[in-house]
Amino acid sequence: MADMRSQERLQKRPRSPENVKVRVLIKFFSPGGGGRRKKRRARVRRPAPLQIRSYKLLKKLGQGSFGNVMLASFIKSNQLVAIKIMKKRPEIMEEHHALRIAEGSPFLCHAYAAFQSEMKAFFVLEYASGGNLEALMENGRFSSSAVMFYAAEIVCGLQYLHSKGIVHRDIKPANILLDGHGHIKICDFGFAVHNMFGERTTRGLVGTYGYMAPEVMLMEEYNAAVDWWSLGVILYRMATGRSPFYNGRVRTMVKESTISEKPKYPEWLSGRLRNLLKKLLKKNPLHRLGTNGNIRKHPFFASVDWVELERQRLKPPIQPQVPSSENLGASSEELSLSLENGYSNINILQEFSFLNPTWQEYAVG
Repeated sequence: MADMRSQERLQKRPRSPENVKVRVLIKFFSPGGGGRRKKRRARVRRPAPLQIRSYKLLKKLGQGSFGNVMLASFIKSNQLVAIKIMKKRPEIMEEHHALRIAEGSPFLCHAYAAFQSEMKAFFVLEYASGGNLEALMENGRFSSSAVMFYAAEIVCGLQYLHSKGIVHRDIKPANILLDGHGHIKICDFGFAVHNMFGERTTRGLVGTYGYMAPEVMLMEEYNAAVDWWSLGVILYRMATGRSPFYNGRVRTMVKESTISEKPKYPEWLSGRLRNLLKKLLKKNPLHRLGTNGNIRKHPFFASVDWVELERQRLKPPIQPQVPSSENLGASSEELSLSLENGYSNINILQEFSFLNPTWQEYAVG
């Protein structure tokens, strides 16, 4: 009886070659002649590094006009990172673009990831555990060799940025971080301007008083020369322990001093360093070293092996004291949760989120 029923079923559902062909076309897609089974559409999920709940916030590292920078650890791997948390604003994509380009230089701060909630934008950055130049300057003036080392690394970072058409516009000691080995990392691209190639200029009172070039304060058009002026101010401070111009709280006096006064150079400064400072602090940007002439060829840098320097094979003059993990502070779970705010189609920045493949492999994979 069982055999008879099986035969009846086969007779009721005959399989012709055409039917078999239709089933094959439905089940398989074979563009090159070979069959490949269609995969069901999986529900897309945000990778773990792209949500604030995946990080334990430890303490505040800094605060700027656009947001806060928090020290955090990625929960899955316990890796320390810095997370920049900002309100969404039109200029945020400029910083996003600069961070993606910064990956090409070891002397610029790199981004591991970027993501967003409805109200906030987040950049996950490498944590520079050595502090910044501003903190180092509190210990007094630097030796000539230390000035030369840090100046050379900053030169490499600035030249890379400028080669990509980016002018930083806020070069100052607080924005020059040190990694755990003592190498510099230029950070904070919130004021950066892009596509500054050739003779193109921009304008706008942007930056930090005390480090602004005269042409910025005068609201004139300017270019990458403003970053080289800022470098000159930083080098003067490192070498002498003070600013080349008035740097008090009265902005009108800062402006007047920067525009009109000439720096005084101590006699004990080496002739080469004094000459470098004079060329960086030229009032006329057309004559300023950096955009006018090859700064690497200046006699002050005669002993620098630029190839070894760019490979970070030269030992930094100062080894930073990396803070113990026990003194990093307590986490704030409530803060992490409040920053999430959920996702919606409102106020979402297009093409903002990304995950650095190298970091994903290390920290996530």
